Amino acid sequence: MQSTAIHGVDAVAKGQLWTLRVVPGRAISTLTPVQERSRFTVAGVSWSRSTGLTNDDVIVQLRVREDSGWSAWETPGVTDEGPQSGTGESVTARLGTNPLVTDGATAIQVRVDTPNGQPLPDVRVTTINPGTSSADDDLTPKTPAASASAAAAMPTIITRKQWGADESLRGSTTYNTTVKAITIHHTASSNDYTEATAAAQIRGIYAYDTKGLGWSDIAYNFLVDKFGRIYEGRAGSITSAVRGAHAMGFNTNTMGVAALGNYQTAKPPAVMVDSLAKVAGWKLSQYGVDPSATTKLTSAGGTGTKYAAGVVATLQTLNAHQNTSYTLCPGQYLYPLMATIRSKATAYAKTSVPPPPTPVPTSKLFATYGTLTLATGSKGWAVRDLQLELNRRGYAAGTADGAFGTGTAGAVQRFQKAAVLTVTGKVAANDWRALSGLTYTKTGAPPPPPPVPTVPAPTPVVPALPIVGFNADGRGDVIGRTAAGDLYFYPTKIGGIGTPTRIGTGWNIYSQVVSPGDLSGDRLADIVAVTPEGWAYLYKGNGKGGVMGTRILLSQSWKAYTDLLTPGDWTGDHKPDLLARKANGELWMIVGDGKSGFTGTWTRIGTNWQTLAQVITPGDVTGDGQADLLGRTPTGKLYLYRGTGIGTATATGYLPGVFVSTGWQTYNTVFSTADLTGDGKADLIGRTPANVDYVYAGTGKGTFAAPKRFTAPWGATTRIVGVR
Repeated sequence: MQSTAIHGVDAVAKGQLWTLRVVPGRAISTLTPVQERSRFTVAGVSWSRSTGLTNDDVIVQLRVREDSGWSAWETPGVTDEGPQSGTGESVTARLGTNPLVTDGATAIQVRVDTPNGQPLPDVRVTTINPGTSSADDDLTPKTPAASASAAAAMPTIITRKQWGADESLRGSTTYNTTVKAITIHHTASSNDYTEATAAAQIRGIYAYDTKGLGWSDIAYNFLVDKFGRIYEGRAGSITSAVRGAHAMGFNTNTMGVAALGNYQTAKPPAVMVDSLAKVAGWKLSQYGVDPSATTKLTSAGGTGTKYAAGVVATLQTLNAHQNTSYTLCPGQYLYPLMATIRSKATAYAKTSVPPPPTPVPTSKLFATYGTLTLATGSKGWAVRDLQLELNRRGYAAGTADGAFGTGTAGAVQRFQKAAVLTVTGKVAANDWRALSGLTYTKTGAPPPPPPVPTVPAPTPVVPALPIVGFNADGRGDVIGRTAAGDLYFYPTKIGGIGTPTRIGTGWNIYSQVVSPGDLSGDRLADIVAVTPEGWAYLYKGNGKGGVMGTRILLSQSWKAYTDLLTPGDWTGDHKPDLLARKANGELWMIVGDGKSGFTGTWTRIGTNWQTLAQVITPGDVTGDGQADLLGRTPTGKLYLYRGTGIGTATATGYLPGVFVSTGWQTYNTVFSTADLTGDGKADLIGRTPANVDYVYAGTGKGTFAAPKRFTAPWGATTRIVGVR
């Protein structure tokens, strides 16, 4: 890649104005002589964002010398894509043209016209040779990695590694919380590529976006070539809601899919249109979005957008770039096909499945910055990436501008307090480890014991102590809680539920009540209860379907964990553990110590779990002796996440999701008592909003038999949990 500053008007070139298209109302700001270059296939012109001129004010014309001679003067157009103003990615972003793609050139000449010839700041011309890659020899799409291929109807996608992306060019990744809409684009580049050169064109666009325009990655989440092949764009887009730089003002909670080529001048092949629909339908279906529906998006404003900042726009969930920006994108021949793309995408979406909650890769923060100490006054990329991570976690560091000020220091302090780190407002190695989701040392002082809640504490009825199990019969049971706060124990019997016993009152002070198994190490099943403020308490089981009268404080900082899960032993040490979902979809592993507490190891083992309406912990449903998870989507699809029994700081403990069956939207809750039918295999119970119950007998192979209705005595209870 070559990037050089250009300025002024070359006298010799000015004498050749007859070769240029003169635009009324504009005057020459910059005109270069012929510039000899190393051979290149992509070129573009960029300038600093500090200009007061708009995109419409600037007209850039280029011509290149190819093997056959000089090309005509071309106007690539000023891009109205790019990162949102005020985001971390915008700190280094520049304004500039769309990339001009050629079959190969060795010289370039540039003309820039502005009103009255007003100069642009820091104008640079960039030429790129994307080179060759082993990917060019075989671009046959291959099956993606396991974490990316769990969706049954996922189209085949050529990954970044397969198309030869140089990962050293890109910066950090920013994630959206969901995907509400997808925008269709074209790259406005050459249509003359072949199956063998398509990847090189994408590499060139990627290099121009990152090094010419200063963006953190290629603008789009996915690209589709004229042969119908789909390419991964921004890193991580296959498995996560990665924020692109594709639609100014509307990058938040959207994704961009670009047709490779210029469809203002050529008609897109049918196979390309079909693949655009496939990838859009698949991705929207992952987030429960109908490709034929509309959605409301709030504009963040910016250059070229049709909507001012703060304006709420009603848009198609599958829209075109020109719906939000003053642009011809995706071209006069592709835009009229949007209705066809929506129709096809809707059909594809019906066969797609939500994304498997994906294991979180080890963050690059510690690996990249672990030796740095940041404090107030620090500046640079390390600070910017720190701010982005703090914002992603909800600690409100403010604009990711790369400057460590009071807002960043406050966010660091809040994170350190929550993570039980020494609260210094500075970030050193141990803090980087915690921010990266790695095992770290809790150096902070433990919080003082909280006061007893002002509402009445539960007053469980205390029966005598048996030897083992929640009621000593070796079978899973059920705990139910009424709206009035009464806690009931429901013993199971083969094929049904026995007579309930009230075992406590006042339990409506808790937002969550679960049974993790024997957390205290006395071989008896216990109960964990969490208040809305995040105080977590342990009630030791007495072995006869009840609990001891004294509760044990576990923590006062569990407010962020909105869904406690009880898989049993997740780490393979024969001690029960907890999993916990956050509202943002993060899944955390909390390792039990077998002594009424936890080891202090808190590991983030997944994201995207917010796409599931419910996560169920049935125990072992596959017959391999390991605890599994089941996920139920809002549309009633059930997925199996097979447990491995080796949840660690670097291993999630589960495999990507596999589709099981449909129709589960009938129930307002699904839970398990392990084996209810008496055949030694874990079963499921579904409860409808009308309090009608069905049992699904497990096969021991990860599937379930047809449901059978049975009568259960918990009609008055509002919340039901299984005890295995």
